[in-house]
Amino acid sequence: MKLRRRFFCSAAITLALLLTLLHFSPVMAEEKIPDLRFYAFDVGQGDSFFFVFPNGQTMLIDAGPESGVKNVVRFLRDAAVKKIDVVVATHPHSDHIGGMPQILRRFAVGEIWDSGFAHGSPEQIAFYNAIKKKNIPFGKPKAGYRRMFGDVCVEVIGPKIEIKGTKGDANNNSIILLVTYKDVSFLMTADMDAEQRASLSPLPKATLLKMPHHGSAKGTDMRMMRDVSPFAVVFSYAQGNSYGHPHKEVLDILRKMPKIKRFDTVGGTLKFRTDGKQLTYPGERAINTK
Repeated sequence: MKLRRRFFCSAAITLALLLTLLHFSPVMAEEKIPDLRFYAFDVGQGDSFFFVFPNGQTMLIDAGPESGVKNVVRFLRDAAVKKIDVVVATHPHSDHIGGMPQILRRFAVGEIWDSGFAHGSPEQIAFYNAIKKKNIPFGKPKAGYRRMFGDVCVEVIGPKIEIKGTKGDANNNSIILLVTYKDVSFLMTADMDAEQRASLSPLPKATLLKMPHHGSAKGTDMRMMRDVSPFAVVFSYAQGNSYGHPHKEVLDILRKMPKIKRFDTVGGTLKFRTDGKQLTYPGERAINTK
């Protein structure tokens, strides 16, 4: 009888320790789930997004401004991320790459994808210097380039052509990505404005659409929304920003498409996951993509 009690006591302690480890180690707990995970960070007025693919590889798309990257760093450290396989700099504005030098200092990076648009800003120079200092492989992928990350396909949709002479040339030469896992896809549109949108029309359908240019009227029109036909959209902006993002014209379009679920990064990190069939969003509810 004493031996039996010892056995059950030992088993209970082992189970308690295992549960404790799983509770305090989010990466360990999630490693056994063959899901793609997508995170949209609150970096203030800027963009930063993170993919964890089912095979464990990772991709960071933009790092927000220098003032907001601390939220990205904190999240990645809490999630025990040691290496980012691919870092994508969609275009050289400070609200997208201002935080990049900090990312490169704090994490190992496998390679950099860059728009290749020469802006010459202090932020772009600092970013390029950090890449050179760490000798990180660097490329400028264009429309048509594809890379498989296990079962996930990442396709470069834009830039398709070089656009010049607009009020936002840097925006209009952004890297636009389509990330597809089985039946679920994410269209990452950076700060695409009307001229780049026209060069890429029609855009592919996607389950989740990252709204172009923080919800600027220049980035979105009804034709694009109908072409993409998203189930969910994500806006990335700062509350009370001086640009008035998201613009009324864009919100009016969404009101005409009431089945689309809207999510904003204001207030904290948005967490999505998918098994390739359903998209589970904040609040643990699922969108059936069929």
